[in-house]
Amino acid sequence: MQNRRRASVRSQLLLVGVIALVGAGLPALPATADDVPVPAPSAAPLSTSTQSSVIPTDQFIVKFKERAGIQSVDRQSSLRQAAGAAGVPVQAVRTTATGEEVVKTDRKLGAEEAGELAATLAADPNVEYAEPDMIMRLHDVRPNDTYFDFQWGVGDNTRGGIRMPMAWDINQGEGSVVAVIDSGILSHSDLNANVLPGYDMINDAAVARDGNGRDSNPRDEGDAAGAGQCAPGEPANISSWHGTHVAGIVAAVGGNGKGVTGVAPKAKVVPIRTIGTCGGYTSDIVDSIIWAAGGTVTGVPANANPARVINLSLGGRSTCPTAMQNAVDFAHGKGAVVVVSAGNENIDASLVSPGNCRNVINVGATTKDELKAYYSNYGPAIDVMAPGGDMSVDVLGGIVSTLNNGTDRATTEDYYLKAGTSMAAPHVAGVAAMMLSVLPALKPEDVEAKLKATAKMPTCTGCGAGLINATGALRDVQLEAEPIIGGTPVITGEPFVGKTLTSTDIGNWTFNHLTQWTHQWNRNGVAIPGASDYSYTLLPEDLGSTLTFTVSAKKDFTPTVSGTSAPTATVKPGTLSSNVPTISGSAYVGNALTMDAGAWGPEPVELSYQWYRAGASIPGATGTGYTLADADAGKTVTVKVTGVKPAYGTVVKTSAATPTVVTADKAVTPEAVGFAEAPYMADDKYTIPESEGTDYQISGTTVVAGTYAARGQVKVTAKIRDGFALANGAASEWLAYFSSKGPAFTPPAKSPFKDVLTSQQFYKEMAWMADRKISTGWVEADQSVTYRPVTPINRDAMAAFLYRMAGSPAYTPPAKSPFKDVLTSQQFYKEMAWLAETGISSGWTESDGSRTYRPLTPINRDAMAAFLYRLANKPDYLPPNWLPFYDVPYGTQFYKEMAWMYEQGISKGWLEADGQYTYRPLSPINRDAMAAFLYRMP
Repeated sequence: MQNRRRASVRSQLLLVGVIALVGAGLPALPATADDVPVPAPSAAPLSTSTQSSVIPTDQFIVKFKERAGIQSVDRQSSLRQAAGAAGVPVQAVRTTATGEEVVKTDRKLGAEEAGELAATLAADPNVEYAEPDMIMRLHDVRPNDTYFDFQWGVGDNTRGGIRMPMAWDINQGEGSVVAVIDSGILSHSDLNANVLPGYDMINDAAVARDGNGRDSNPRDEGDAAGAGQCAPGEPANISSWHGTHVAGIVAAVGGNGKGVTGVAPKAKVVPIRTIGTCGGYTSDIVDSIIWAAGGTVTGVPANANPARVINLSLGGRSTCPTAMQNAVDFAHGKGAVVVVSAGNENIDASLVSPGNCRNVINVGATTKDELKAYYSNYGPAIDVMAPGGDMSVDVLGGIVSTLNNGTDRATTEDYYLKAGTSMAAPHVAGVAAMMLSVLPALKPEDVEAKLKATAKMPTCTGCGAGLINATGALRDVQLEAEPIIGGTPVITGEPFVGKTLTSTDIGNWTFNHLTQWTHQWNRNGVAIPGASDYSYTLLPEDLGSTLTFTVSAKKDFTPTVSGTSAPTATVKPGTLSSNVPTISGSAYVGNALTMDAGAWGPEPVELSYQWYRAGASIPGATGTGYTLADADAGKTVTVKVTGVKPAYGTVVKTSAATPTVVTADKAVTPEAVGFAEAPYMADDKYTIPESEGTDYQISGTTVVAGTYAARGQVKVTAKIRDGFALANGAASEWLAYFSSKGPAFTPPAKSPFKDVLTSQQFYKEMAWMADRKISTGWVEADQSVTYRPVTPINRDAMAAFLYRMAGSPAYTPPAKSPFKDVLTSQQFYKEMAWLAETGISSGWTESDGSRTYRPLTPINRDAMAAFLYRLANKPDYLPPNWLPFYDVPYGTQFYKEMAWMYEQGISKGWLEADGQYTYRPLSPINRDAMAAFLYRMP
């Protein structure tokens, strides 16, 4: 709503003059047990005591049992017996809309007497239940000062406001009807346009003050009462014009340049008068609820404008009367939201009716500061909170609305501030009306749930879901009401049995987060059970059909909208997944061959087999194994696998041919390779034997018979020559690991190096380096020998270390250096050339295509790991996917080699201050740490 206005009322200065003229310008409320006198600023808070007086009543509600044989005379007899027992005359007055009898005594009975009479009536076998026709009072708080023209309760920016202005941009209650069951209504220029015909439901003319009982005029005749008129000791009170104030909060006309605006300024109000002098009877309120919701009340014409929202800003201390609950349930069943004020006694709200009835929205009151008003009832029975105001300290903390200046009978219209849960309830009723205007399909429980779900966080215990948020609730309902506009899904994928179709493109839909989706694949237009995902794998039963994909969207209150894709082409036979079969076993006469068809799918697939000799099928050879016969000698053998599955094309796969089959005398058993591990790497050996029909290979290279130096891992494979076959069960591969370190070492008591203390870290390892002649150190000017332990080791010296670690094998370096930056006359040339020859280092390939070694560059810890792994002859090793080194993620250059270092115990890295381990791969390695790494080699 764009036209936002303040309460257009006279200034405070002028108001003072008016008060002087009328004596007590602000209208007072009836002095009832439900009223909360506004305390002075210094007054203590109201007591939380649950003690409260019950208003005497002279009427009772009696429900007679519905069964055959009960006559009117039986009912009269029941009433006479009860009257005799109670000592008061009892007379039937009328029948309520829900079928109960209202009976009247000749005087008002206090709580104890009323309870005894109700119990006596209920004990009669003809009676289903009986209860006092409790008198209820209005739930407003008498103001003690002037009013102000600002409606803080509906504000966007004020802390205690329910954020109406932005909600008005969505809806203002158009088409919604709110029944205000209250003290009636007065003509008011800021309200009349939104008032529909109502009814005066007060049955007792004395209470009504209009000279008759029920009539079609809901005009508020005033509820002023003299001192002691309503109950002994009660003070006199002026007319409250309560219903007019409540109706104005709900639906005062907005945007007309005067007065106030209602919460739902385009909703309509049906005023129903039930409260008169000293309050109103429950039986009248029950009939009002029935009539408001569109039900039938005897003697009353039908309500031409049934309400979807019913506001009850009234109540009294009692459990929920059965008649009241029945009426509320009727309204609920008709789809009407029943909004009730919780009461103003600062007690547990469950003690006050009708707020403690089922199927109502029970509303507590908050202040401008969004706190619970001091008078408001509280507890688990509270559903939500709304602005009710607090004028005990500041009169401007009240709720301003339409009213009248009359103190007994109505005079001129005006605007006044009031406070109470009576003012809180119509705020909720107005928002409910707007919600139903946007989405009439909402049920009462839906309205309540959405009000609670969008409420602000409660600021107090026992305040229900918290202060309602009109903008949040309206936006939620708006999203629910938005129509869904469907799109057309698109299917991708090939229509072959076994293939998967998908529909991730559902088309262009208009939807929001409240939309609920379902998906369905269809075969020839019929839903496929269980096929409700975005993808669908075509089954044999889909062969020859067409597939479609349906997307359906709905919201709780909008119809389902569906979109279906164009059909696929006719589904064709699928293609089996298959593998080329493999044959195992040596190809010599008498040996058994076996075949492995591999995986075929989708399972199950029926497989058949046929063995072939030189391309011709072998009769009877149709199993997974075949024993070579004399007829196979000099020929090759293959096997053919045929796969068959319903709705799939037949697949045939043929194996590779075996080597040419030889006679049995050509089956050979290779001689075993010999391995001899010595105390030191320099003396480790392996021996390749001479063996008939056999070549021996290392890394794919044939090695002639003889004895060779061994280093790290040595793997030798037998390759059978043409014209021979490996005998069944014969070994064809030999693998050995040779120690790099040698026997246990005890370091000398005196260090071999001047600059290495015997107590120094890695002393043992550096002494071992000297003992094994891996490092001779430097001879200084004073003829002492130093090791320079914390100096980074360069790549040329590293080459020397590794060469000596390998036992300084016999090696003649090439006349031409393998590295552009290493001269043949350079120190350690032989060792660097040996690294290149053995594949321990390949160096760098420069932009001109040449290779460099960068001999004087310190070697980093990652490259050092690679050197040591290759020194061990690249042992078979599969690295894990994760290392404990934080700075070595998977995929890092030399990751495998660093992982091998870790698992072999060569390096465990550093434990950092944050508790994580690091390897520092790009840091140069010092000579002392290098000694430790070499000593730890496996």
